[in-house]
Amino acid sequence: MWFYSILILTISSQYVTGQFGPFRQDFGYVDVRTGAHMFYWLFYTTADVPNYTDRPLIVWLQGGPGGSSTGIGNFEILGPLDLRLQERNYTWVKNFNVLFVDNPVGTGYSYVDDLNLLTTTNDEIALDFVNLMRGFYSKHPEFGGVPLYIYGQSYGGKMAVGMALRMREAEKAGTIQSNLRGIAMGNAWIHPVDLTLSWGPLLLAAGLVDQTGYENIQTAAREAQRLFNNGEYYASTAQWANTQQAVFRGTTRVDFYNILTKMEVQSWMPDTRSAYELSKEMMIQNEPYMSSSWSTRQEVMNINYLMNNDVKRALSIPETVIWGSQSGAVFDYLRTDFMKPVTEEIEELLDQEDPIIVTKYNGNLDLICSTPGQIVWVNRLKWHGAEAYKNASRIPIWEDNRLEGYYQSYGPLRFFWINVAGHSVPRDNPAGSNAFLRDMTSFG
Repeated sequence: MWFYSILILTISSQYVTGQFGPFRQDFGYVDVRTGAHMFYWLFYTTADVPNYTDRPLIVWLQGGPGGSSTGIGNFEILGPLDLRLQERNYTWVKNFNVLFVDNPVGTGYSYVDDLNLLTTTNDEIALDFVNLMRGFYSKHPEFGGVPLYIYGQSYGGKMAVGMALRMREAEKAGTIQSNLRGIAMGNAWIHPVDLTLSWGPLLLAAGLVDQTGYENIQTAAREAQRLFNNGEYYASTAQWANTQQAVFRGTTRVDFYNILTKMEVQSWMPDTRSAYELSKEMMIQNEPYMSSSWSTRQEVMNINYLMNNDVKRALSIPETVIWGSQSGAVFDYLRTDFMKPVTEEIEELLDQEDPIIVTKYNGNLDLICSTPGQIVWVNRLKWHGAEAYKNASRIPIWEDNRLEGYYQSYGPLRFFWINVAGHSVPRDNPAGSNAFLRDMTSFG
């Protein structure tokens, strides 16, 4: 186990009296419903500006559902410190105020007094988020007019869509003092059936599976589609997990988050978990959790140790709260909603009179939320600019004379193809990430 150091600071009573690490921050709980306690962790920007409110506020949402933004999103992807507690040179805090939210309730440090209070639909998640932000703005009214952007990865991208609709509704009703300008869906679980059907063709085209393996994968994927079309959503989620197992068998366990790597085959101990349980753990951890490789197992152990010991003490988390202890239940309670798309909600966002920016970005090495699968549903969207978007030119993204990807846009909709990146684009390709950050916020 690595050794961790904690820096506990006492700063102005306007902020917190304890913190983790040297970066200016705030954190706390908001009761989004009776018995439902949601945790947030804010890092103020380190940009050289007269006031931190001169820079936008970005909310980061992890996937799963059940993945912790304050843990995985913060320490593993884009926060100011990495898992070794070294300063991250590409942290988003350099340009933005970043708000990590453990969402839905039950995720990370967020918790419920009774598991029956966990959310079961994307809209329930969105309503809780609006209440979380009401509590945040009540404590931090200075952010009221600051441009707000919601960035969600994987299932977080799906959640961001519903949140945007409910936030816009609350803004128009005057019940929240926010300034939502855009959302970004990173390698997002937007149309699960389209994505699952894309696995076989992508693997076959990449030479990672033979014809027999491809046919086995597609047979399993089409069964997940059939169950979904019949309204058997709970069973469709189980079949999605079975499709993942067909991929593992056909490819010798390709890494779902980056097709250039693979998960080690565990040979020293038989794994008796069901396909659903294996897939659930992988989605929550945002890592190939089934791996028996020492580096991956160490990473999983270290994030759990860090969050349940040093960070927990520094942030004065209640002793009874165990980071991630309710995350499995979070996934289970959303199992019926898991395979449902949110494309109609995206169409609604795009057709609003005063639309926000809707960005879709994708790492081209991802499998689970593959780029080909994303293109299918994007091109099927029905909104006033659909044809103009399809006819728009695809423009190369150059950063320091290196081709980092391409983008295509019309009106409020953007699509960014990011090269040399898997599921977590900000971690895999920081330079490519700058392109969609600048496009949306003008910073980055």
